[in-house]
Amino acid sequence: MKKKIIIIGALVVVAGAVAFFLLRGGDGLQVNGAETSKGSIEEYVEETGTVMARNNIQVYSPASGKVTEVLVDVGDTVVEGDVLATLDGETLSLQLAQLDAQRSAAVAQLNEAKKAGNANAIRSLQLDIEQMEGTIQQEEEKFLDTRTLYEAGAISQDQLRASERSIENQMTNLAKMKLQLNQLNSPVSGNLIAQYEAQIRQIDLQKQEISSSGDDYTIVAGTTGTVLQKTVQEGSFLQPGMSLMELGDTDNLYIQSDILVSEISDIEVGLAVKLLNEDLGIEATGKVQKIHPNAFSKISDLGVEQKRITVEIQMDTIPDLLKPGYDLQVRIITESSGDTLIIPENAVFTMNHKDYVFVDAVGIAELREIQTGIQSGRVFEVLSGLVEGEVVIMSPDGELEEGSKIEVIVE
Repeated sequence: MKKKIIIIGALVVVAGAVAFFLLRGGDGLQVNGAETSKGSIEEYVEETGTVMARNNIQVYSPASGKVTEVLVDVGDTVVEGDVLATLDGETLSLQLAQLDAQRSAAVAQLNEAKKAGNANAIRSLQLDIEQMEGTIQQEEEKFLDTRTLYEAGAISQDQLRASERSIENQMTNLAKMKLQLNQLNSPVSGNLIAQYEAQIRQIDLQKQEISSSGDDYTIVAGTTGTVLQKTVQEGSFLQPGMSLMELGDTDNLYIQSDILVSEISDIEVGLAVKLLNEDLGIEATGKVQKIHPNAFSKISDLGVEQKRITVEIQMDTIPDLLKPGYDLQVRIITESSGDTLIIPENAVFTMNHKDYVFVDAVGIAELREIQTGIQSGRVFEVLSGLVEGEVVIMSPDGELEEGSKIEVIVE
């Protein structure tokens, strides 16, 4: 009897072991898994940004001449009114003569524009109007006689109407002639007169500036800043409007980044920004300060034309290493969440417009519907459907299905 009991007990143990082996045995599908954990996640728009200097201005030559001296170099700090360069004064007298000729021409055009019209043409048209008015008066008197004859039955209705149409045509011609007279008596557009007057004032200012420069013409800084770029050297010959140098306030730097139009709707003034440059070891923060109103076309590195909008970013603290023209990696944070559940992106798949994952349920694959939130990089935020510490299957393939036996290798 005891032997039977022992045998039966052994069989139960063996059956249990077989069942456990079948459920968790070596024939389970090997999969990679990841344990869910809590952390912070950020969704962002990433682009390249360029360091710019505030109050950036180009210095142009207002006159022509040979550069006799350049008094500043790249990197020099100047204050408003400092002399940047001088031009040879030999050409100044020639420029003054040219400006005098331009002024005389502008004055002549102004005087011509102010004329009311040709006096002879006006008088001729006035005489034509007087003659037409007299003709119309005579025709109206004849029309009265014609109507009397029509009422007496001496003429037809067509003859009466022909007399009426003749008077109407003459009245129309009289109205046209009076309109022409008004046009001759009216001066040209006030805008054109204002244009000529502004041109004369501009010439006078140029003459005054050149005349006050003395023997040599000096070009001065219009603002305080640092010389960022210099495009002129001694001996160069300048024409009016040519660029000499670029000035900017290097103590007031900001970041300029061109964002794709398709991503600009997520960006607004005040959003936090992370700024990175691994080569320089720079990590900084800032905020979106300004979004430009107009879009423009820009060719990408792959040669594709894209519509972009410029965004300006003000840094919270300006790193010492940062210089105008440097490039930084810009991440504009559009949404963030802290102390939230996070899982790898490749654990999530979609069925019937819903998000799912496979969960390790003691060696069995369990299909679980989840609700996702922010996606950033290669991770998802999970709003519902999972708890911290559960293991999700990564990159599930077609062999894996609900109830499959699995062996999980947790990464």
